[in-house]
Amino acid sequence: MIRTRALFGVLAFAAASLVFAQHQLPPSDIPLERLYSYPVLNGRSPTAPAMSPDGKRIVFGWNQTGDRRLDVWMMDFPSGDRHQIIEAAKIARLPRQDDERTDEQKKDEDTYDAGISGFTWAPDGKEFLFSYRGRIWTSDASGKEVSPIMDAGAGQSSATYSPDGKYIAFNQGSNLYRFDRKTGRIKQLTFLSKSGQSVDGYTWAPDAKHIAISWSDTSKISKYEMMDFTGDRAKTVGIDRDWVGETPNNVKVGVIPTDGGVIKFVEGLPTYMWPVDVEWSPDGSTLAIGWDKEDFQEFTISVVPMSTMKKVDAYIEKAPKNYIPDFRPVLWSRDSKSIIFGTDIINGAFSNRSVMRVNPDGKGLEKVFAENYDVTSLMRPKNSDRLFLTTMSRSALQSEITVIEPDGKRTTHVVMPDGVSTPINFDASGDPLVSDDGKKVATMAANRKVSAELYEVEPQIKRLTKSQLPLFDKLKWADYKEITFPAADGRQIHATLITKPGFDMTKQHPAVISNLYANSAKWTWSGYLENYLATQCDFVVLQVDLRGSWGYGGEFNSGYYKSLGVIDSDELVAAKNYLVSLGYVRPDRCGLFGWSYGGFLTCMAMFTKPGIFDSSVAVASVTNWANYNEWYTRRRLGMPKDNPDIYKLCSPIYHADGLEGNLLLVHGMLDDNVLYSDTARLYQKLIDNGKYFYSMSYPHDNHSIGRVESRPHVFGTIARYLYNQLSRP
Repeated sequence: MIRTRALFGVLAFAAASLVFAQHQLPPSDIPLERLYSYPVLNGRSPTAPAMSPDGKRIVFGWNQTGDRRLDVWMMDFPSGDRHQIIEAAKIARLPRQDDERTDEQKKDEDTYDAGISGFTWAPDGKEFLFSYRGRIWTSDASGKEVSPIMDAGAGQSSATYSPDGKYIAFNQGSNLYRFDRKTGRIKQLTFLSKSGQSVDGYTWAPDAKHIAISWSDTSKISKYEMMDFTGDRAKTVGIDRDWVGETPNNVKVGVIPTDGGVIKFVEGLPTYMWPVDVEWSPDGSTLAIGWDKEDFQEFTISVVPMSTMKKVDAYIEKAPKNYIPDFRPVLWSRDSKSIIFGTDIINGAFSNRSVMRVNPDGKGLEKVFAENYDVTSLMRPKNSDRLFLTTMSRSALQSEITVIEPDGKRTTHVVMPDGVSTPINFDASGDPLVSDDGKKVATMAANRKVSAELYEVEPQIKRLTKSQLPLFDKLKWADYKEITFPAADGRQIHATLITKPGFDMTKQHPAVISNLYANSAKWTWSGYLENYLATQCDFVVLQVDLRGSWGYGGEFNSGYYKSLGVIDSDELVAAKNYLVSLGYVRPDRCGLFGWSYGGFLTCMAMFTKPGIFDSSVAVASVTNWANYNEWYTRRRLGMPKDNPDIYKLCSPIYHADGLEGNLLLVHGMLDDNVLYSDTARLYQKLIDNGKYFYSMSYPHDNHSIGRVESRPHVFGTIARYLYNQLSRP
């Protein structure tokens, strides 16, 4: 590690590595770097599991070695009997006539081959399909009959069966194609030819007579050149970049007949909008389209009869304040008479995430499920009137599956008593696995000490898989406790306090508020760092559900509108005050760690709350929101031209003169999400203001810093920095 004002480049990296090597962590039976290396000790969780329509089988990607590459496994359900049916390594790659790749690139192709996942069952449950190594494959349930629908590297993707089982549709290039399962013939269904235009997505009508098409035009998206320093000579890498403020979004929804043709677009929809959901009525007569207005201040469900192709708005809601949050699932009742949807706005005011129902003509709006806690997922099986919800009745950090029967009766399944009963996604929970008749139910569940595994839910709760390696059982686990503390505005903030068993509360200890991000405190699998810092480094660790988290209603979920890094920096100060109030935390040795948005927030807190936090680590940080994308940023900050002062208020690069304490900035130089230039420009701004800081760059890595050499190194870097800085006398 180097502390620098102006020294970068190769010497900087070499010096950094030398100093880091001298910074040792406390002795541990299992070194931290081993925890972040392959084969992973927690194993490879069942990936992309898919239940057959009749509920008798579950296909999923898995292995029992903890290696990266996933094979295909089949499970009989509900018995749980399982076996590998396809070995990924045995599926040959297509040959290359003129292979000009370097030896390192060829090695990387094998090293980073994640294997097979992403499965779709045929309607009769006798076959499933998956994509792997540039081709779409079909397989019977035994894995004995595996074949590509086209044995060519044509870049096929997004394959699905038609509801009648006759065809497989797939994207190739800019257009949609259809494979006839009986004749083997391939037919082109759309005919887009203009540069930048493509079929982004599609949905079969239940009667298989039409296909809904999501069309986009990306021709207005800008280009950006990143620098690649991994070779003997630097080169540029071109990427597409939808900078906020450039309004590059151009989308339409249309329909084609099953035999293809010119797309007939829906009349009345704006081309600059944000589609949320496109769903066919079960009788195939009508589309329901959920969409956000371009400024995210209004959400609409439009219905489109096939007889007119003109939209009629069945439901419109406006943000009471802030913006429309993400959670807006849309589905139909089985009789096609009503639309069921998720929202956190009721009667014009923010509420907890709830489920509502409305008729296609906009009448009959009513509550289906509205309580003082959040619904975080919603689904209905194809041939059932049962509704399956993920809910948070016990705590905003834990979840359960709630089933609403056709008669309104509710059944609750707590699959993981101290964790989450369905997967945690970016801004919602995932759905359980349910058979078409709604009678067989499985799920992926996890907690802080067990990574996600398959469980039977109905008729009984039973664990079905164990992915962890034997060495995993030797890990020492911290104690986890849900706590709350008041924010400056009086709102109660939920967090998870992590300490080692037998923790000495008569002494004062260093503390770190870790993994800064929305939903950071949720009781799901989150890796090893926080547990390691607590059990091996004797730290007090806190993970906080900061403003912007779900589980607390729509106002909290959207509560950092035009105050990114401002209101949540205040919450970090409140979190530190809570830690200090415990009596066993050193007030002068509290730090922060965050990645991506969390890295941004770390910078904001270090710059705008000088002297509050002693030492912190910011990884892959946004430092100027004007450099980020349109979808994420406009929703939260508006447009740069309309809110220049807000962008300055919320961007660390404008506050760099406030740094006090110790800050390590880390970034992958090939990051195409949060650009490395954000951190590089912050380097210069800190230098201009005479501020000293630490830096570590990863020339070969993107946003995840996930290469086999880099992943253990970056977490070793983070832990060593925090341990050595915060453990100072």
